[in-house]
Amino acid sequence: MIRTHVPSADAADVVADFNRYIAPYRNPQPNQSAGAGQIFEGAARELIVWQTRPAVPTDYEEMLASALEQIFSQRTYELPDIVAALNRDGIRTPGGEAWTEANFQSTFRELGKLAFG
Repeated sequence: MIRTHVPSADAADVVADFNRYIAPYRNPQPNQSAGAGQIFEGAARELIVWQTRPAVPTDYEEMLASALEQIFSQRTYELPDIVAALNRDGIRTPGGEAWTEANFQSTFRELGKLAFG
């Protein structure tokens, strides 16, 4: 099931919750010939955050994101402290293990590949 978002009061403007046609980004070097204002006028287009994601986040990803938001809101930013907070709050890795600095980094490296190719 695809969740939808109504960006305005007009129900005809319903858009998919993610961009199913997005291609993975393959060029690590930005195009230097692109010019400002050449793609579209800034105010003439509504940009929705999930236009750039290839799939709807899983329930686990949503839960993990919420837990991290809570941790960051407590001004916890260092990796050892983040890992400790996740373990203290009972949040486990996708495989059900306790977090370590190493598996946190490898897990987020994989999640980043899903989002950004």
